Amino acid sequence: MTGQARPRLTVVGSGGEPYREYSFRALVEDYELTAVLPTPPTWQSRYLTDHRVVDCTDPGAIAAAVSELAGPDGRAGVFTWDELVLEATAAAAGKLGLPHMSATAVARCRDKYLTRSLMAEAGLPSPHHRLVRSADEAARAAAEFGWPVVVKPRSLAGSIGVVRAEDEAAVRTAFELASGAAYATLPAGEGILVEEYLDGPEISVDSVVFEGEVRCVHVARKRLGFPPYFEEVGHLVTALTSEALDPEVVELVRAAHQVLGVDFGVTHAEVRLTAAGPRLVELNGRLGGDLIPLISRMATGIDLVKAAAEIALGRAPRFSEAADGGPGRTAEVRFVYPAQDCEVRGVDLQEAAAVPGIVHATVLAPPGTRLLLPPKNPIPRLAALIAVADDEKATGHALDVAEQKVVADTVPLPG
Repeated sequence: MTGQARPRLTVVGSGGEPYREYSFRALVEDYELTAVLPTPPTWQSRYLTDHRVVDCTDPGAIAAAVSELAGPDGRAGVFTWDELVLEATAAAAGKLGLPHMSATAVARCRDKYLTRSLMAEAGLPSPHHRLVRSADEAARAAAEFGWPVVVKPRSLAGSIGVVRAEDEAAVRTAFELASGAAYATLPAGEGILVEEYLDGPEISVDSVVFEGEVRCVHVARKRLGFPPYFEEVGHLVTALTSEALDPEVVELVRAAHQVLGVDFGVTHAEVRLTAAGPRLVELNGRLGGDLIPLISRMATGIDLVKAAAEIALGRAPRFSEAADGGPGRTAEVRFVYPAQDCEVRGVDLQEAAAVPGIVHATVLAPPGTRLLLPPKNPIPRLAALIAVADDEKATGHALDVAEQKVVADTVPLPG
């Protein structure tokens, strides 16, 4: 965009530096970047030309701030990748008449029970499910569906409070865990969802949606750990052309967008590949987390962060034919966890980062962080490692070697 005024773009919310700085770094290349934040910027400042600090749960406050940050011509795009402010940002964009996923569609995505209900009403394959408000109700629903079942909070994120239960005692324990689960400002206490367990590997599908047209960009294979909990311990993306994506998966993901009314934005769908066919776990109305858009760019050549920015400016993202097939590489992120509950004194990644094939290594737990393994603490990670290679075997080898070279100085916590 040399010689031209860069479009002004406002990001609402932020997320943590290790997980989202790459997004700011990508955006500042092509856009004049401003932000609406719940607290004054720190590390974000080097990417911003201006900002406002407001209550980011208040759509009116966000709308006023976005208007103040608009360029001289009064034009700006607004979007967020932050789950905590997604609904408020959608409502604010609606007030201002800016291109954005509707507040109604966002609410349908955020509410797992509503997602399930709308999918079932539309005749799309969906697991048996029931919203319950007591351990007794949960036990009755589980007995009806058959074992195992999954028990989860209705509207949280990051697999927090989600448990696989094998019998009635486990269901009752899971109900108490899900009922007490919390994540920042996200709503809780609206009932607990009990649903049929979906057997088979889990993938995520990230899509670009513009004026109702859904384009599935990539599939990430999800690595899960700490059973019976669903802790996401890593993700792998292999470059694929759009024609190579499983047609049945693509059809399900596109149908879910239509049923939930998602017609703008970049989305992150989670899908189980069961023996009976693919089943939607959930559809998130935002960019994927866990550095998935970063490894997608490394594997496919498609920058989903910039695609989201273009949609926010009312423009259809364009991908070259070369990018559609990507660099033909495999990219994988792995998160490093402590062996036990601990307090972190320090994490040294120098040797891990030097392993051939490792392209990114970042500390996630600064000194003084207390990490409690699932289900006691959400996402208790020491570090993130990313490997890029020709195939899955090579990325796995690089990550295995690098993980052994992570030096974590920790103090075990009693109990």
